[in-house]
Amino acid sequence: MVIKVTTTAMLEPFLSRPFDKLHLAEISRYIDQPHPTVRQHLNNLEHQGILIKDTKGRLTLYSLNLDNPLIFHYLSMSECSRLIKAGGMNLVFKEIVSFFKDNTKETDIVIVFGSAVFDFKDANDVDILVVGDMACKNGIDELAGRLNRKIHVLHVKSLDDVSDVLKKEILAKHLIIQGMDGVLRWLIGKR
Repeated sequence: MVIKVTTTAMLEPFLSRPFDKLHLAEISRYIDQPHPTVRQHLNNLEHQGILIKDTKGRLTLYSLNLDNPLIFHYLSMSECSRLIKAGGMNLVFKEIVSFFKDNTKETDIVIVFGSAVFDFKDANDVDILVVGDMACKNGIDELAGRLNRKIHVLHVKSLDDVSDVLKKEILAKHLIIQGMDGVLRWLIGKR
């Protein structure tokens, strides 16, 4: 079976580490593709101005080109792809996404973060940040009971109310359910 390597897949390792320089081997391992295939795609992304390649001797590192005016669009596509994969692989996660899509305003932000992001099956609880109105507070206990999972919801009125420590935790392990562009700009922003 031939698996097509896409730009969104190539950028996924950078979603949790947008300021880091990643080695070819790290990226290859993350997307489970051979080095020659990954190198070819990374070099193509460098030529497009999406990535920056830094060579030190035999060591080649890649980083996001945060000065590219389209970088947030590329990262949004990658985030969406990761969200779709997570929903397709886990019915519990799909149910959580459906609940928040149905019970929050379009302008609200919903982010799943923490250990459940990469291992929904074995996670003891699900941590969720909701930014906005939070009209669905009463339904969360019912959802948790139906899914047989603890669901911890942290509710804030604005992303500015999130501590730097929590922001780092969210950056490291997150799935953005709603408010993709605003969350990416908040997480990455311009340093």
